[in-house]
Amino acid sequence: MELVGEEKRIQALFSEVRLADKPITPSFAGVWNRAQAKTVRTQRAFNLSFVAATALLVCALVSLAWWVKHSQPQQGALIATAPPIANGGSIKVGQPARIDESAPPTGPRVKVRPRVAKSGTQREALLVAANQKATRDAKAIESWQSPTATLLESPSDALLKSMPQLNQSGDELKSFLPTKPK
Repeated sequence: MELVGEEKRIQALFSEVRLADKPITPSFAGVWNRAQAKTVRTQRAFNLSFVAATALLVCALVSLAWWVKHSQPQQGALIATAPPIANGGSIKVGQPARIDESAPPTGPRVKVRPRVAKSGTQREALLVAANQKATRDAKAIESWQSPTATLLESPSDALLKSMPQLNQSGDELKSFLPTKPK
């Protein structure tokens, strides 16, 4: 392939520009070494900043948890608690609940503010009211039914939940088998 006059002139111009740029153009090895050094430095800086950000986040979460725990308003003492209800157990309404003081306390600890001493009848009335409320709540929980339970029932539940008896006739036993389309 022969070069024509115009192409030779363009090639000569490119050669002049390349020779002019050669002294100011850095070598490939120098650029490569600087790039490798920058990535190591960048990774170290990234690791240090990541550790610092993580430590700051952990401190913020710990201080938030401490603040939430200690900023809650203190509640007064509970008047009475209902004992757990076992199936078939009965609750005596109107009698104050007995507390075993030798057993260690269970449940959350509540700070109790000193109150003015109330008479015995007021205390008993409060305990009776609390026991009645506990009884109503227990009965409400015991009689609760799921609102969607009727959606899970079907007309054939009686057939699916019962087994055929051996003394039934063959025609009655066929009612348990699926019908084949004719």
